[in-house]
This record gives sequence, C-alpha cells and structure tokens, in this order.
Amino acid sequence: MVLASIQRLDGVFLMRTLVLIAALAAAFGLILPGRADSGQFRPCIMAARPGDQAMAMFHEINRFDCKARQRGFPVGGAWLLSPPLRLLPDRPYVARFNSNWAIDVRLFIRYADGDIRQVGFTHDEAPRYMGVGGRYVLPIPVRDAAPVRLLWRVQQLTTVRGVVTGAEVLDAATLEERTLALSIVYALCAGIALALIVGHLALYVALRARFILIYVGLITVLLAFLFVSSGAMTILHPNLNIYLRQHAATLLFASGTILVLLFGRSFFPASIFTPQLRQMSNATIAALSLSTFAMLLFSPRQATMLDDIDSCLYILVVAIVPVVFLRASARRERGMTLFAAAWGLPILLVGLRMMVSLGLMRGSNVYDLVTIGMMTIEALVAAIGIVWRIHRLGLERDEARAREMAARMLADIDPLTGLLNRRAFLARAIGRETDQLLILIDIDHFKAINDEVGHDSGDEVLRHFAEGLRTVAPANALVARLGGEEFALLMPAPAAMSPTAIHKALRTVRMPFGLTVTCSLGACTGPMVSERAWQAMYRAADRALYDAKAAGRNRVKIGAPRVVAA
Repeated sequence: MVLASIQRLDGVFLMRTLVLIAALAAAFGLILPGRADSGQFRPCIMAARPGDQAMAMFHEINRFDCKARQRGFPVGGAWLLSPPLRLLPDRPYVARFNSNWAIDVRLFIRYADGDIRQVGFTHDEAPRYMGVGGRYVLPIPVRDAAPVRLLWRVQQLTTVRGVVTGAEVLDAATLEERTLALSIVYALCAGIALALIVGHLALYVALRARFILIYVGLITVLLAFLFVSSGAMTILHPNLNIYLRQHAATLLFASGTILVLLFGRSFFPASIFTPQLRQMSNATIAALSLSTFAMLLFSPRQATMLDDIDSCLYILVVAIVPVVFLRASARRERGMTLFAAAWGLPILLVGLRMMVSLGLMRGSNVYDLVTIGMMTIEALVAAIGIVWRIHRLGLERDEARAREMAARMLADIDPLTGLLNRRAFLARAIGRETDQLLILIDIDHFKAINDEVGHDSGDEVLRHFAEGLRTVAPANALVARLGGEEFALLMPAPAAMSPTAIHKALRTVRMPFGLTVTCSLGACTGPMVSERAWQAMYRAADRALYDAKAAGRNRVKIGAPRVVAA
C-alpha cells in the first residue's frame, strides 16, 4: 500500500513543496526577535580594553556596536551587552547561550536598584554549566529587585561561531519545560537510531547489500552526534576538555555527510549516480576529509579560516543533489524520483548550516538543530528507501527467476511438439529406485507420410500425435520425444496404465488431412537407478518395439522385466 502511494505521487510537485518548506525555515531563521523578554536576542558588542570595569560598561552604552557581526570579531577579550530586560523581582531566571571556544566567561547582572552581581566560569569549570542541548546555563541570582540588563565579559580563542550567540533569558519553569522537551526529542531520536541500527544489521546479515552497511554506519554517526550535541557527553563526563565537544561535533558532522554521499552512490543505479558524479563525490569526500582533519589539528587558532573553507566544500555536496534528482526524474520512475527528492532535502538543509556558519543567518541555535534534524530526516528517508529498494530487488529477483525458469523450460522442451526432449527426459527418469514401465512408441510408415503430404505437413502430424499422447498419458507419466517419430512414456509400474490401453487410446486421436496414422509400441518394466539401468531398459523396450514392427506394425509387444539394476 505504501509503495503504491509512493508511485502515485508526483516527484516534481513534491520537490517544489520541499523547497518551499526549506525556504520558510530559512526565512524563520533570519527573523529572530530582538527583545530579551520575547526570547532569543543578539547582544551588542565591543572589544575589551585594559582597565575596563563592569559598572562603567553599563553606563557606556554608546561604545557598544549593535550591528557588528560577532563572527570574525577580533580574538581576545570582548564585552557584550543585552537589550533592556523586562523581568520580575524575586523570581529565578537563567541566562542561556551557545557553547563556544571561550576560556573565561563572566556574566554581570545589573538590577533595578543599581546593584551588580557576577556569575561565570573558566575553561576548566565550563562542563559544570553545560545544559541539555549543549548550551551554557548560568543562574541569575534572585533579589527583591528585578534584573534589568546583562553584561558578558568573554575571553575567547576564536569567533568562528560568534562570541555569545543564541542568548536568551528564561524563568526556571520555562527552562524546565524546554529541558524536558529537548530530552524527550533527543531520547526519541536515540531510540529510533538504535532500533534502525539493530534492524538493519539483521537485514544486512540476511541480504549482504553494501548500501545497508553504509546506512548502519550513517545511523551510528547520527547516534554519536546526538550524544555530543545534546550535551550528554559533557554532562556525563564533566572532566573532559570542553573543546573536545567542538572537535567531536565537527568530525561527526563531516563523517555523516560523507556517509550520506556514499549511501547515495551505492543506492542509486549508475544511470542516476553517473561516473562523473562519482568522481565529483570522490573529490568532495577527499577535500572534506582534509578540511576536517585540518580543523581538528589547527583549531581553535585557525578555526575561522578553516570553517570558511569547510563551508564552501559543503556547496559541492549540495550541488550533487539537483543533478541526482534530475537524472532520477528523467527515468520517469516515480519511486526513484521521490526518493531522490527526499534523500536530497536534508542535504539541501546544509545550506542553513552554511548560512549560520558564514554569519549570513542569525541565531546559531539553528546550527545544531538543523544538523540534528537533517541527519534524523536522512536516516528515516533512507530507511524507507531501503525498504523500497529491497522491494525492487525482490521484484527483480522474481523476474530473473521467471526468466531462468523460462530459459530452462525452453532448454528442456522439444520445440516442435512441446514434449520433453531426450536430455530432460533422462535427467528426470534416471535415479528412480522403484520399478518403472518404459514404453517406446514409433509412428508406422512415417517416411511414407512425409512423402505423401510433405515435410511441413509431416511436422503437423507429429504435433497432433504428441498432443494425443500427452492427452492419453497418465498425470504421473513422463512424456518425451526421443527423436524423429520416436516417443517415450515412463511411469511407476505398480499403478501404470497398460501399454495395450495406451495403444488403443492413441488409435482414436484425429490426425490432420484425413490421414490414418498407426503406431507400434514396445514396453519393458524394471528399475532405473543409473545410466546403465536406463540403457538396459531401453534396449529391452527397443527390442520389443522391433518385434512389434516385424510382426506387422500397429501392435504392442512387451519385453521381459528387468529385475536387477546394473
């Protein structure tokens, strides 16, 4: 039912719909709220100078640049100022923001009565402040005066993803709700991934298809990425270097992208994923591997430049998608076209990642969420694709088996009469241990018939005689044309139809051209456990047939039974 529904869908319409969804997602990411009380905000920024004090920074608002891009901001110390807050006194709040390459983070909170409080962490203390979703959570001290503004003092090694991004202020209840929701989402994704891994490993053991093994690798990478990006790795192992999370996420994202390409290469036929696309994917995989290795080796010091190179390489990955889709569409096979569109959509969503990475889109929350969404969608789409591909493989196998059976049947059948030929007859006859009745049948005076009506008409006589023989023979009998006008019947002896009854029935067969055609029969009983036994049986039946012809034809002779299998 599902496959039939897939085939009824229009691939072009689906592609337009998916592109529209991606465009709306991009537009949503570009329009983020600018007020702290309405959710996520982007703080204003300025470079830190020696001797700067937090109290003075709260009063020197004009020094802050609210339009400057944090990505590419000079490395070192920076001050970041939030918009005015609209919060309530005596309520617990937290400040959340994305993890980065900072080595020291201080958050100063100014209250309505002018008091300033400070919280923060160093590089070594950072894992203790990592929350679900891989974002830092700093509690804002509760006072009888409301917090009115936040000020960050950050010492960072690189600004590849900004200094303080995805900043927001939440009350404790909202934080708990979002944490629970994120935990459910991550747990659901992890459960799906584990189920897919177990199920497809069993499928691979049964089918040994390469694309299934690549798919299992892709899901394994997704599971590992969930473990890293959710913050679980840092929460469970707080003594690990906080930068290991960034390195692991970079490596896993690149590995997932490479596996998606490899899956497409092994899944799509060569008519869709052409040799040229394979060469392009090889170059992309090699360049992406080198870029990722350099990112791991030289970050965070050269992270901004390497991330620019990395983002540009993903353009090559995205460029492969429309080519695959167009080639799939050209085959006019809706199932393949649909899967090409669905397979390519998560890759196209990498464009959102690139826009955030290059600083073209606000809110780097999109960065991780799109990545997780992309990999999860890719996993589910690929699972559906594998089911569809296995279905196709099953159909192809059935078609191949039918062709093989047809070819085998053609090889076993006499083309003129439709009976078994000599080779097929012997293959099925030899090896029978119980006594068998072998009857050899020869059309009388067949040469004279050919001379009278011609060879073509003689062939028609053979066809009519073979059809009559097939009709009168018992259901359990082997019926064959041994050659020329000689035919054979073989059946189990205990319940066999007598040669005389068969001869009598053959007399009633109507022949073409008003001809009267008679036949002679020679029979013998015995086992046929070997080639030598068959030869002995054949000689005995043939001798009986000769005696029938010598006695005047149109009669039956039965040879002595063969009691010992040679």
